[in-house]
Amino acid sequence: MMEYIYTEPVGLTDLAVLEVGTQACSPDMAVGPCVRDMYILHYVHRGFGTYTTGGHTAHIGPGRLFLILPDAVHTYSPDPSEPWEYSWIGFTGTYAYRLFEQAGFSGSVLVRQPDAADPIDALFRELLGYRDTHAKELLLTGALYRLFGLLAIPPSAPPASPDAGPHVRKAVAFMNARYADRIGLPDIADHLGLDAKYVCRIFQQRLSMSPYRYLTDVRMRKACRLLRMQMLSIAEVARSVGYPDPLLFSRMFKRTIGLSPTAYREKARLESAGDKLPINGT
Repeated sequence: MMEYIYTEPVGLTDLAVLEVGTQACSPDMAVGPCVRDMYILHYVHRGFGTYTTGGHTAHIGPGRLFLILPDAVHTYSPDPSEPWEYSWIGFTGTYAYRLFEQAGFSGSVLVRQPDAADPIDALFRELLGYRDTHAKELLLTGALYRLFGLLAIPPSAPPASPDAGPHVRKAVAFMNARYADRIGLPDIADHLGLDAKYVCRIFQQRLSMSPYRYLTDVRMRKACRLLRMQMLSIAEVARSVGYPDPLLFSRMFKRTIGLSPTAYREKARLESAGDKLPINGT
């Protein structure tokens, strides 16, 4: 299912919305390689996909934003097993570059994870509601300013209960020590002697992520180090970081890092070989 709104923002030069839309993708709905003549900001409501531009590839999941620049060659495609649903807003204007830079999109970093407390999901979903509204161009442009305003606010950690800090530190130490074992949230909660839901809540308060996300990040960092060493097979790396199933490991690695383990290892090998090349033929 796909819905669009096209606009005619006559007289708006500082910032003007040209189109908005939403799309629930099927697995084969890839876009590009191609270019567009506007900025296009996507927000992923659910599912996963891959975005490539400027020689950089990112695997993007729910709650993340990715930005397409005018005249930049880009490709994006849904994950075959969990295709994404996203909304987008296309815009132009003399203020556009300054606004998206203030919102945290700069250089090659064209993907952002907004603060979970910000109503970004709801804001994108309400855009299509302006379809039959008088002066929808002004309303859509106002919504875009509000979106950039939310993204420009520095994230602030919500207050945690006084005793949350020691619990989180103990959980972090446990995961850093036991990442190679088949542990999960029940094991972490048992180690702390706390309810699993409470553990999730204090993790979100202190670290703005779930225990599962933290454990996955630890495992992927360790996996990157092992892959760069070029000594172990992919299956051996998987088992070394707590994944008995190499296929599951490969899927999680690509989802987190943006490359398959094989591609990451080859990239690391080429970079290492490049560092060893003689300079000026000497």
